[in-house]
Amino acid sequence: MTNRRNFLKTAITAVSGAALASSSFATPTKEPSKFDEEFDVVIVGAGGAGLSAAAHMPKGVKTLLIEKNGLVAGSSLVCDGKYSAAGTPDQAKEGIKDSDEKFVADLLKVGQGQNNLEVVKALVKALKVEYDWLTEHGIKSKYVGIASGMSVPRAHNFDPAEVLSLYQKVAKENGVEFRFNNAGHRLLWDDEKNRIGGISVNTKDGLKKIKAKYGVILTTGGFARNPELCAKYNPSIKNVKAISGSGTTGDGILMGQAYGADFLNPDVIKATYGFTPNANSIKDKSQVYYVGAIIVNKDGKRFVNESLSYKLLGDAALKQPEGKSFQLFDHDMMEKSLQTDAREKRFWGMVDQEGKTPYGYVGATIADVAKQAHIDPVALENTVKEYNKLAPKGLDPLGRKSLGSGFGKPIPLKKGPFILMPTTAVLLSTYCGLKTDPQTRVIDVYNEKIPGLYAAGEVMGGVHGAAYMTGTGFGKALAFGRVAAETVAKDKGQ
Repeated sequence: MTNRRNFLKTAITAVSGAALASSSFATPTKEPSKFDEEFDVVIVGAGGAGLSAAAHMPKGVKTLLIEKNGLVAGSSLVCDGKYSAAGTPDQAKEGIKDSDEKFVADLLKVGQGQNNLEVVKALVKALKVEYDWLTEHGIKSKYVGIASGMSVPRAHNFDPAEVLSLYQKVAKENGVEFRFNNAGHRLLWDDEKNRIGGISVNTKDGLKKIKAKYGVILTTGGFARNPELCAKYNPSIKNVKAISGSGTTGDGILMGQAYGADFLNPDVIKATYGFTPNANSIKDKSQVYYVGAIIVNKDGKRFVNESLSYKLLGDAALKQPEGKSFQLFDHDMMEKSLQTDAREKRFWGMVDQEGKTPYGYVGATIADVAKQAHIDPVALENTVKEYNKLAPKGLDPLGRKSLGSGFGKPIPLKKGPFILMPTTAVLLSTYCGLKTDPQTRVIDVYNEKIPGLYAAGEVMGGVHGAAYMTGTGFGKALAFGRVAAETVAKDKGQ
């Protein structure tokens, strides 16, 4: 029978990785006879997950947090701050009835059942625990909104910089040591104890080998900034622009794969729809389609059910002629978007006063905006007529029966001015990653835990499945960072 010990011994003693050429594994690295330094725990990556793990590490656990960039980084720093949680006081104030069961059901629905159920349940529980901790420490949500994948509003809006500053402050107060410009290189294997024993680190003074008595927590994010890995796992996104954290190059995933870590959901890596063609940050996103807008291609025809997750919308949009698509909406929908999400003001706040916006075409009629965008006016008018006639009655040929994820009913486009916004999809995250158990222990291809190895945040797989619910990326990082800290401290290297 093949087991981990035999597998790793064979890999370590192999002359090269040729025997594993058809797999994703690299050759494991044996730990040295002498380490340069020793800690109880080493956390790799100072994004949301890494900072959360550092902040929640019990006092007395000697912890090192390394980050390859020169400052706190990660996709959490550049996200929009949406944090999904169920049964919160903020929801109660708004009369929103939510529950763990409803949250789990929504996640499974949007993930099309490709999620790991037990990890999903653990996430929903951990999100509420972390929400309580954040609010107890003075972090306040600006508002609770509904977004992709939700049947009820549960996206709490935090300031990412404020959240990450809190974690960093608490972690330092608890004695966690931070080292920037230190990049994780290879995990080190303790062959005698049959576990991860440490990590080698690239520093300005060369390669250092650091012992981790309890284990290593990978919080390195995904690989949206690694074109080679994107092309390997999903060729359709290899040329899609990425605006994720600068360090998301797949380091932790590769380190885990070297020890046989299983890798989940690479086939469903997707770009997020709603961005301006020249997007540079999360602020360049508008989602009027979730308050009623329709999505059309350059031929003026609809091609997708607009109520789907913006990941699935991104898939469909990127397949259109020349990769071009537009959001089309009327004045009432514009006003609703301004009320629903304050960020929409930069896009549409000037329309009523100036009759224009740099983010789209504005016209008194459907034909007006079509001509400005070089779309056949008759084709676009016919598309709107068909939609107005059928969708509000629940008869949409493309299956739209709600505004988003079952929330709200389709409404007709009828009141000018009309707006046509060129829109595309960008890669915010890869949302796939290493398989873990609900306590963040990394699991190998034999469905066994890899002793001494943990993963939290975007580097984890199995959480989202086929698509993504707004607020569960940022939330996953913060919530599972805590879980990882608690687990590694409990396991103590066992």
